Amino acid sequence: MATSVLRLELTADEAVETRKLLDEISEDPRMTDQYYFLERSHVLSHELPRRVRETFYRFKRREEGGVLHVAGSPVLRDGAGATPTSYVETEPGFAINDAQVLHGLYGALLGEPIGFTSQRAGSIYNTIAPMPHLAEISNSSSGSKFDFGFHVEDAFHPARPDFLGLACMRNDEQAGTTVSCVDGIDNLKPEERDALFAPRFNIGHNPIHETSGTVEENWQPIFFGRRERPYVRVNFAALDLADYSGVERGALQRLKEYLEKNKATLVLQAGEFVYVDNFRCVHARDAYEPLPAGKSRWLSRVVFTSDLRKSAGLRSETMSRSIYA
Repeated sequence: MATSVLRLELTADEAVETRKLLDEISEDPRMTDQYYFLERSHVLSHELPRRVRETFYRFKRREEGGVLHVAGSPVLRDGAGATPTSYVETEPGFAINDAQVLHGLYGALLGEPIGFTSQRAGSIYNTIAPMPHLAEISNSSSGSKFDFGFHVEDAFHPARPDFLGLACMRNDEQAGTTVSCVDGIDNLKPEERDALFAPRFNIGHNPIHETSGTVEENWQPIFFGRRERPYVRVNFAALDLADYSGVERGALQRLKEYLEKNKATLVLQAGEFVYVDNFRCVHARDAYEPLPAGKSRWLSRVVFTSDLRKSAGLRSETMSRSIYA
């Protein structure tokens, strides 16, 4: 079963309606603060065009497509500015632009935005851009010289998000984002499927996380949910098949083969958005040659959970969105 990518392209009228909402939001200068804005994004998202809201709800509820690609949004009309060369979200005065505001509105239709204490000081918005000091790290979203292998976002964490959202600010390199859904997996032997549901695997974190050992990464299952239509949590970017043997190794090999066979690649353009079902899909990024500093590929990442309350024991207070890791 090939990975299904749903596409939502705003009509001219929907773009006008959405731009009007963004302009109203921009009248309050406090809305450029990520935390102030995100406490209001859920209610504001109700003012997006009805068809947009319906499409996001169907994507979340029906689980028919693993990926939702949104085009035609009225943002970045004056450009995105220079691509950051540092994690600007950790710096004082960080302000979100109109594409990031709309990213928060779209994502609010799927769930509550979250961050992790182990990355970017718990920031909800994360810069995805090539950083020179990370260029040669293979499993980093800030690298570029090596492939970043298939992984579920924050797979190691019990409070991992339900949805991954990426907003494209710039992609003149035309670098692709690869996604693959586990739906319909049919190449597993019964004992291999059993093994993937069992707590027999290490699900490690990527270098982007400076973890404190709060969560257990060893002896975890890779499949969960219904046996006939499983959800998945795997990080092939931090997994060595040589560490496994027998049925476990065979199961991992077949899972990886299925994901490779069913993958789809999206080349996002500036002002486009993609939302990935993080329970059913993995994603990856092939190596690419970035343009000079300030002009290179730039995505803004936000992840969303369907139930913020489930992580209450891993947050400092009720109103915090940053989860211990």
